[in-house]
Amino acid sequence: MTTHTPVHARQVRPIGVASRMLVTALGAAGLIVAAFLKWTRDMKGIDTSWRAVYQDTFGGAPDAVHSVGGPAIVLGLLAVLGLAERSGWLTRLAGALGVIGTVLVVVQIERATDHSIQWGIWSALAGSILCIGAGLTSTRATVTTVDEA
Repeated sequence: MTTHTPVHARQVRPIGVASRMLVTALGAAGLIVAAFLKWTRDMKGIDTSWRAVYQDTFGGAPDAVHSVGGPAIVLGLLAVLGLAERSGWLTRLAGALGVIGTVLVVVQIERATDHSIQWGIWSALAGSILCIGAGLTSTRATVTTVDEA
């Protein structure tokens, strides 16, 4: 008599792990570097006030904690931390929050009188999208059946 016993195994391919690490590193680098690039009005992300997320009248930030660049750095580090978890949900979360924050800043810049969007915003958006993509390339569980004789 033959019985089938399911054996749960994780299918981990070296190319999948390497691609996830590479895409996460590129996304996190995009978010972190974006904080030091110019976002609007020749102001860097760490110099742009946090009010740029919800007001069209925003100015400079006194420090990196009260800027839009500070959270971009934290989200980049959170994406790298997401590599420790197998499913990639933390990296996806960091990417999704980055996309939401970037879109909110773009909306407020377009509402302002001087609406100039510069390279820092595009770098943050690209890094966020890469983090979402990296979080989607996680290991998948497969079920293998073993015949017992």
